[in-house]
Amino acid sequence: MKRLLLAMMILGSARALIAQTETLGPKPLFQPAETLSVAEIPFPVLCFVPFGFVVLDAVITASGKVQVVEVRRDFACLTQVAVQAVEAWKFSPATLAGKPIVSRMPVAVTFRPPSALASPLTLPELKPQTDAAIQAEFQPAEVLRAALPEYRGDATAAGTVVLEVILSPKGEADDVKVVRDLAPFTAEAKAVVGDWRFMPATLNGVPVPSKIVLAFVSSPPLAPVP
Repeated sequence: MKRLLLAMMILGSARALIAQTETLGPKPLFQPAETLSVAEIPFPVLCFVPFGFVVLDAVITASGKVQVVEVRRDFACLTQVAVQAVEAWKFSPATLAGKPIVSRMPVAVTFRPPSALASPLTLPELKPQTDAAIQAEFQPAEVLRAALPEYRGDATAAGTVVLEVILSPKGEADDVKVVRDLAPFTAEAKAVVGDWRFMPATLNGVPVPSKIVLAFVSSPPLAPVP
């Protein structure tokens, strides 16, 4: 009889625990925005620099639209063309517990001629965040170190490779998705991601998985001197 009562008590406790778990529901899960389509980023013909680096934060609304593009690292004649291009890109919104939310997608744009050698990049000064960005629950990842890919010397194409990098809560690159392909530059762009370093994104101060978009813009090769 005692064993029967004990079994009934255990069964009742288990049912109560299951009911409580079902009432509480699953823990909130954050899913970062996703890059759906991108446009070409032109290399400004009147910008006479060997290479340059720009970092932007695209504010993605709960409907997936680019509300505004904020400049985080500025490079004179290159920033505006990067901003104009990213304003036309398409994203799916980030979600929290399945509900779309406003978030920021960091976009790092590297401009370089095909002849440039692989090397670390000197990052432009980080610009202060806007008040809205400071107060936001979600803080996007930051680039701590960047590097140029090493392109083949015989490459003659020009254009933009765009990669979407999935970052762990530690800021480590877990996976790379090719959003815009440009042979033969895509393989070299993917290979150099391991040389980059990132500060992880946070949600209410807690590190979370996130994404960052890396765009590598190659200028047309110079015409041979007759």
